Amino acid sequence: MAGFKFRLEKVLHVREIQEEHAKGEWALQERLAREERLKLANLKKQEQSVKDFGYNQPDIQIRQDMYAYLEVLRLRMEEQTARVKEQERVADEAKEAWLAARRETKKVTTLREQQYDAWVKEQLQKEQKVLDDMRSHLPS
Repeated sequence: MAGFKFRLEKVLHVREIQEEHAKGEWALQERLAREERLKLANLKKQEQSVKDFGYNQPDIQIRQDMYAYLEVLRLRMEEQTARVKEQERVADEAKEAWLAARRETKKVTTLREQQYDAWVKEQLQKEQKVLDDMRSHLPS
């Protein structure tokens, strides 16, 4: 009795590789998005520390310099916010690509399971037929 052979085994293997690649790409893009969010958070902390320092200074020149620096920080935060949004968009696209690859792998896996179940059922029927033939040939 031959073992189960799934004709689309290579297709399944390719789909699994594609899914793993897409998952790795999504993980990379998520890590990059997290790094961009961290940069933005650091800019906000820097802004707060400049404000804390500047507002406690009695010298008007220091305060004017603080306001100029805060304006530069504000522009950098706007740019960083745009980077965060773009990277999150890329990460979302990568996640969708991974989920699509996962669905494709699941389709082939489900087909394999169905064919395996049919093969097992066929093998059991053949075995039962052999047993029935053996029983019918036994002397009564």
